[in-house]
Amino acid sequence: TDLENNYGVSAMAFDKSANNNQKLLHVFSSGNSGDKASASGNYAGITGFANLTGNFKMAKNIITVGAVDSFGNVEPLSSKGPAYDGRIKPDLVAFQKNGTSEAAALVSGTTLLLQQYYKMQHTNNDLPATLAKAILINTADDIAAPGPDFISGFGNLNASKAMGVIRDNHLFTGTIGEAEIQTISIIVPANISLLKVVLTWNDTAASPLANKALVNDVDIELTLPAENKSWKPWVLNS
Repeated sequence: TDLENNYGVSAMAFDKSANNNQKLLHVFSSGNSGDKASASGNYAGITGFANLTGNFKMAKNIITVGAVDSFGNVEPLSSKGPAYDGRIKPDLVAFQKNGTSEAAALVSGTTLLLQQYYKMQHTNNDLPATLAKAILINTADDIAAPGPDFISGFGNLNASKAMGVIRDNHLFTGTIGEAEIQTISIIVPANISLLKVVLTWNDTAASPLANKALVNDVDIELTLPAENKSWKPWVLNS
């Protein structure tokens, strides 16, 4: 597949597929063109960024996976983000010996194990794909630049931590409507040095070649009422 910086018919199809089957999580490699520059789109001519291969990897309801070596360093040939409209891509990275396809296979296998473990822990109920995506993103080990970035996404796959989230039931699911606000309370034990909160959802498929793929914009904010403090998500300069 060639470098494609747009939301094409294939991206729309996979977003629709995910919405038609809420248990299905599509996992794709980012590509092995990390040293290339796109010939089109908002990032045309910028070498080393926005070089995902195939417009289907621009879909919103999928996982796009880059590659790291055995030391957790992102491989130079691993295709980088951002997506054509500035969204964070890849979503995460994983170990491989022969390119991003192997990294994607590792994430696919881990996701299957998460699905199996979730069914064991939740009376044979299926793990929603959006929740699987949230777990993988939330538990990834932060590498490269602090926080999410366009090279490693939200970090390096950590299957053990992902299983732990299901084991400890650190999960919330639900639905939200237009202009609606929901409040969820989180009890944070003493002496915790890092709290990571992730929100994911399956978005409505956009129209092909849309300037911006996001249709439903759901925002999250973390508050500590006792100290009148609040935190908003990481936002990258796209």
